[in-house]
Amino acid sequence: MLWRPLGLLLASLSFVGLAQSQTLAATEWCDEVGENNICWQRYYDEELEIGWGYLFPQGGPPTGTAGDTNEFIGILIAPAAVGWIGNSLGGGMRSNPLVVGWMNGSSAVVSVRRTESYSPPQPMRGPATTILGGSGITSTRHQRIIYRCRNCTTWTGGSGGINLDGNSTFGFALHGSLKPNQPANASSSLYLHTLAGEHQLNVESAKSAQYWDILQDLQGLPMLTAPASTTTTSSTGSAGSLSCPGAPAPSYTMNVAQGWKGAPVLGGLTGPRSLSMDDRGHLLVLERGKGVTAHTLDENGCVVNSTVVIEDTSLNHGLDLAPSGDKLIASSADIAWSWNYDSASMDATNKTTLITGMNNPGHTTRTLWISRKDPNYLLVSVGSDGNIDGPSIREETGRAQIRVFDMRRIPSGGLAYSSSGEVMGYGLRNDVGIAEDRNGTIHSVENSLDNAYRTIDGDRKDIHTNNPAEKVYKLGDPTKPTGLFGGYPYCYTVWEGEDFDDTDMRPGDWFVQAPNSTINDDWCSENSANPTVLLPPHTAPLDMKFGAHENDTNLYVSLHGSWNRDPPQGYKVVVVPGNFSRWGEWSPSVNLSATKTSYEDLLTNRNEAECQNGCFRPRRVRGGVPASKGSGITTIEFYEHWYYKVWDWDCNL
Repeated sequence: MLWRPLGLLLASLSFVGLAQSQTLAATEWCDEVGENNICWQRYYDEELEIGWGYLFPQGGPPTGTAGDTNEFIGILIAPAAVGWIGNSLGGGMRSNPLVVGWMNGSSAVVSVRRTESYSPPQPMRGPATTILGGSGITSTRHQRIIYRCRNCTTWTGGSGGINLDGNSTFGFALHGSLKPNQPANASSSLYLHTLAGEHQLNVESAKSAQYWDILQDLQGLPMLTAPASTTTTSSTGSAGSLSCPGAPAPSYTMNVAQGWKGAPVLGGLTGPRSLSMDDRGHLLVLERGKGVTAHTLDENGCVVNSTVVIEDTSLNHGLDLAPSGDKLIASSADIAWSWNYDSASMDATNKTTLITGMNNPGHTTRTLWISRKDPNYLLVSVGSDGNIDGPSIREETGRAQIRVFDMRRIPSGGLAYSSSGEVMGYGLRNDVGIAEDRNGTIHSVENSLDNAYRTIDGDRKDIHTNNPAEKVYKLGDPTKPTGLFGGYPYCYTVWEGEDFDDTDMRPGDWFVQAPNSTINDDWCSENSANPTVLLPPHTAPLDMKFGAHENDTNLYVSLHGSWNRDPPQGYKVVVVPGNFSRWGEWSPSVNLSATKTSYEDLLTNRNEAECQNGCFRPRRVRGGVPASKGSGITTIEFYEHWYYKVWDWDCNL
């Protein structure tokens, strides 16, 4: 039986910080390094056996000793299997120094990075790090990285520096299993963290009068000699899993739903974000920080050859092909371009600017979609500038909205996003996933609010664990945009009604975090367009596609996984049952409230609760038509430089 690749699902690592209900703080901890017993102020996660420690000088260096008070000694400790460990010296990720360390075999590697937005941090000029003696793999199979960080206590922007005279906020992060792409390179790109958070540290308590003596001793110590290595094996372990010759095994065990089979297909990818397929069946992948690559597939959907189509490190997410197959569109955080594309040679030429002015430091990904019904129309999604972006209530901000552009009317040099095109929908916090049904109707799926609360008569209640719902919107015909208002930044959708003490709420009802006489639940009901599907809170839906086979009426949604929830949830591909009308417009098979329980899992992790240590995180999904029987949906899931495909073998959905 021959199967063409029917569709693809893309995933890459992203930050999974667990919500914290209590203040985390560093405490004194002493460790024997060489012949010295050094006491640090350390934040420690006992369950994960991971710690972040700090030691600061109490006064300047002795005469003749190089150094000053703008430095500290840090220590990172984690099980040897942990991929990388890092901290933010200013608490949050943006605009603060980020120290990242990992073990490359028996050698420790440390670098300092910075980013101004929620995007991969780049090496930072100014701070200087040195690996100190005593670093390496301990006899208990823990990696211990001791480093000196100079010019590291003050900086421009962000928090501005560490409070050296009292409490200061530090951030922490890690990836539970994956090393950087090039472990020997201190500037290597990283897999985004699987756990992150913040803790308090009393810097005054972390100061030591013996700092300079301790530093001198550490500089004279040798690195640890690596203990004998142990051999470990891993397996996909999922029922019905298959494999392509030469394809790497996935790093994380996953389950494939009954009636489906799956196979890993390709490895060696760099930050994969989006994908498409040309008219000759080549798989096109946008790899963040690299460009667009093309992969030739055999009759079984396995990769036999790969090449670079567009080499451009600014491309970070959006990718689509015109239905004619001769035009490719991709984007950075700020600009969308088109290229003439030849599928026979897999060449892209004649780069042309289409849309400009999309950059904001909050959500930096730009989803692109060319209408299949009328390919003259290009849809572009821009998310909000942060969690709650008040000004985005105005369409002219060009944020938290999806606009549509008639490409026949785009002049040389392109169009400015916020002042051009037509608004398909606004008040859409971060609608990364876009799908088009058989009628040509556009649907989008939203990443909703983090840290939700409800305030009534001054009493504020935390409701973020189970509210608000993520949701799907029906936006309409891109050739006749109506400017749908999705409610954001005021209105959110109930998932768990029991969290509301002041009124009866059902799934799908609207709520305001702090209602008043003007903006309240009733105002939202009257002014916001109702969604069509509810999905669990904080599951981060990043794409969706409709079944392509004539008998497949499902909607397939990739859930990237939570950061704002403990326990975490998401990290899966789900199937939402629905129906197409006579003219091909899709609707769910049940009413809005009932969609809370109507979806089914297709591809899941073995244990979502362990995702802080690493798990697969689906990003993109495509549908297609099989060469033989089946539902017509295959997904290929990207994670840790590989993608994974599943297909309906038994045709039982």
